[in-house]
Formats: sequence, structure tokens, C-alpha cells
Amino acid sequence: MENLGILIALIFLFSSSTFLHPSSHTNLQNRCLVDQRSTLLQLQHHLYYAPNFTFSSKLDLWDPNTRCCSWKGVTCHALGHVIGIDLIYQNLSGSLHSIFNLHHLQRLNLAGNNFNTTLFQYGFGKLPNLTHLNLSASCFHGQIPEGISYLTR
Repeated sequence: MENLGILIALIFLFSSSTFLHPSSHTNLQNRCLVDQRSTLLQLQHHLYYAPNFTFSSKLDLWDPNTRCCSWKGVTCHALGHVIGIDLIYQNLSGSLHSIFNLHHLQRLNLAGNNFNTTLFQYGFGKLPNLTHLNLSASCFHGQIPEGISYLTR
């Protein structure tokens, strides 16, 4: 019976410390690794709006003075690695090369943009954790890169 009392006290102690300091959990969720932030800022720098684009995009909201894991269209796991990028219907053009430095990336949604380039030049084989890829209606042309066939997850 004494052990049960100790167990209940420990459970209360741990649950109340989390309740009293919820910011520690939030900070962990919003953590942004320096290399991930740098890669996303490179991506932002190399992308531009297609002609006649009149409204702001998620990229406009990527503020280097804030945590990248809180940026619109960016998802991170608890350790601060970027695991998702969602830039659907942003009417973007430009270079995607920096995305392929995000080796933990699991979900990439670039649908509805205006890249007007070939996919062949990109290194999809460098994204071994990619499970969801949406490139529909993004004006890519040419052959499908062989590296996409190596994505097995």
C-alpha cells in the first residue's frame, strides 16, 4: 500500500510540473534547428512569384526572426527537423534545390505552382523519408526522375 502512495505522489508531481510549465513542452515542439532554418531561407530566396501574382504567399510570412517550425507551410518533428513543406497553390517559380538538403522530409506538397521546368535536375533520391509527394498542376515537364522510383516508404 505504501508503494501505491509513492506512485500516486510521483504521478501527481510529474503531471503538475508539466501543468505549471507548459512552455517547456511548447518550446520543444517549436524548436528549429539552425541548418533547417538556413535551408528554408535558401528556398525562400530562390523562389519567386510567377508573373501576375497579386496576393502574398506563405513564403512572405517566413520571418528569419521567428522559429522556422512555426512558419506557415512548414511542419517539424519534436527534434526540430523539417518533415513537411506545404506550398500548395502559391504560384511559385524558381529553384527547389535546397529542399533536397532536408533529409528528414516526409511530406512535400508543391501542387498548383508554376515551376515550368524539368524534374530531372532534382535529387529526389536524397529524400529517403519522403512518403507523400504532390507535384500536380505545377508545370513540371520532361521525364520523371529515376530517383523518385527509389522512394520506398
